[in-house]
Amino acid sequence: MLLFIAQFARHRTTGRFDRVGVAINILLAGSCIALLITTYLSQRQEQKHDPEFNWLFRNIIVVALAVIYLAASLAKLNGSSTALWRELVDRHPPNVGLIAGRAKEIRSDEWFVHTPWIWSQAEQTPAFPNQNTNVGDGVAPLLTNLPARHWTMLFRPQMWGFFFLDRERAFAFNWNFKWLGLLLSGFLFLRVVARADNLLALSGALILLFSSYIQWFFSSPTCMPEIISMVFFALWAVQVISKATSRWAVAGAGVVLLAAVEQFAFCCYPRFQIPLAYLAVALFIGTAASLENRNSIMGGRWDWFRATCLFAVLAAAVALLWQWTREVGPTITEIKGLVYPGQTTSTGGGYHFLRFLAPFLEFSMTQEHYPAPLGNACEASGFLFLAPVLVLAVAHDLWRRAADPILTALVVFVVLTLCYMTLGIPEWLARATGWSRAEPTRAIIAVGVASVIGVVRYLAVPRDESAPNTIWHLIGAFAFAPIFFVCFYIANLQLKKFATLSEIMAASIFFAAVFALLWQRNRIASCVLLVIPLLSTNALVNPIGRGLPGLTQSPMLKWLSGVHKNDPDARWIVLGDSDNRNCCMAQFVRATGADVLGGTRCTPDREMLRVLDRDNRYANVYNRYARICVVVSQETRPAFKLGGADNYQLRLPFHREWFERLGVGYVLVVDRSDLVSLPGFERIGEREGCALFRRVSAR
Repeated sequence: MLLFIAQFARHRTTGRFDRVGVAINILLAGSCIALLITTYLSQRQEQKHDPEFNWLFRNIIVVALAVIYLAASLAKLNGSSTALWRELVDRHPPNVGLIAGRAKEIRSDEWFVHTPWIWSQAEQTPAFPNQNTNVGDGVAPLLTNLPARHWTMLFRPQMWGFFFLDRERAFAFNWNFKWLGLLLSGFLFLRVVARADNLLALSGALILLFSSYIQWFFSSPTCMPEIISMVFFALWAVQVISKATSRWAVAGAGVVLLAAVEQFAFCCYPRFQIPLAYLAVALFIGTAASLENRNSIMGGRWDWFRATCLFAVLAAAVALLWQWTREVGPTITEIKGLVYPGQTTSTGGGYHFLRFLAPFLEFSMTQEHYPAPLGNACEASGFLFLAPVLVLAVAHDLWRRAADPILTALVVFVVLTLCYMTLGIPEWLARATGWSRAEPTRAIIAVGVASVIGVVRYLAVPRDESAPNTIWHLIGAFAFAPIFFVCFYIANLQLKKFATLSEIMAASIFFAAVFALLWQRNRIASCVLLVIPLLSTNALVNPIGRGLPGLTQSPMLKWLSGVHKNDPDARWIVLGDSDNRNCCMAQFVRATGADVLGGTRCTPDREMLRVLDRDNRYANVYNRYARICVVVSQETRPAFKLGGADNYQLRLPFHREWFERLGVGYVLVVDRSDLVSLPGFERIGEREGCALFRRVSAR
């Protein structure tokens, strides 16, 4: 209800009234009322633990997730923002194929970079090669999580559809594996942490999936959801190997462990992998030291078959990773030598502590409406900062000499990671531990995931019946609400007053109550009050659409694809003014499978650069992973201009000489009606402000 009041406050100050937001807040208020009633009744009568029903309920959840995944994928449902190509290229509204939500321009690493790369892979002859110059030099497709005909795809089931399904369904299977993997692996592992509490485990998986950081970075080429999923699958598999009574189950878990370890490595994004790998180590230590696992090991259940299975899995994993590094090693070495990202290292520090509080105030955040100091909605996203509750809980348990090893390991990990993010560590330590390849803004993923796991573990511990009842905890919560208000108010000043005063008040009271319910280990109330706001706020960060009509139904793409198929070996270049449309069109043409200069590459185009910059005058500009925007220059020689860490302009004279040196067969000129002729080339067509010239000798 407080959030409902905040909507009216925003309406009075901005003149905007969000009817959908008000409706959601009304539902939220009703849910809270129902929640309080449910909580009261649940405290009066606890249901008896029924192992058989618990096992059946677990299987129902697993089967339901699998059925939803298959149905959604066969129906071509996905969350891609490729509908934006419809507006950018064909000048039509970007709503084609959308069922709910809207395409997000900020998700450019998906619709602008990764999806055209996938299309480029599919259009090569033969399809899905290990090398593709549109992506980068060497085996770049293997390092950018693209489908390729390579043995590593055996460990990436989300890629299998590209080899026997139509492209849109294959894309849907690949996309939907992100949420399936996160929910399924999260549920299975959190069920171990939650001591077989299915609802608590499922709630934890939902809290994680719908955290704003997960949703805003959901579809990046780094495969962040898959990386987290593989950590969970691996840890769950180790638990099954150590405790299962069936040898078939142990062997099956060994296969899962091998696939999880391999895919985790293949995702190849150290900024996420390093923090999550250390989190996995902390969890392994904590679970191994927990009472239930210690009893099973001491009881003699660790027999020769389990040990042999685990040894075989680890040996196979090492051998496969060795072979993989042999194949991708030269490309990795080249990337390490780039200004960005290869030579970008960090010793931590500089992450303002108040940024941890930002997600408590960002329930109205959209692509256009975000805290300005944080750059954009993606960088402003995060996780609800639940770590203080866990730290206090562990301190309280240590005082009572009843510390839980898993919770303690998580808190130690979180505290050390927070020190790295806010204070930094010595350079020698950062290099020795690998943290130099991470960075504070990306390490937040490990803090967020660890906090969710910790909350699930904390809630799984039975409540202390001698503790004060709910009413006293709620009274204490309202007493702490002013402290929350002060903290949120100061954080909001750092965010340039992103939230209104009424929103700060509402958040203070709401989360004070949530933290109080967490403290008293009220499972139902805590989970519902955490899941509902996250679900209502972040469920449509990525839209829901059917197929990829922004590409498959694009008249422009059909025209360009026809030209490419008639001359498949020709090289293309796209140029125009420095506006966004021109810079994007090069990547769009790549979706036809054509060899295109410019666009986004993960390594520099050395062949092109040898022609344009023989003296390496601009090496510091182009020696990076970057989006290359080719613009028409009035100068006589090419020049390069850095636009950011991952983008630069190539200023190229509109002269036949340079196109012939580059071996260009087709020149696509975007939104330059003054460029009507090009000596040595003939104009063969025009669509939506784009004129196509073909080299005369190329016919």
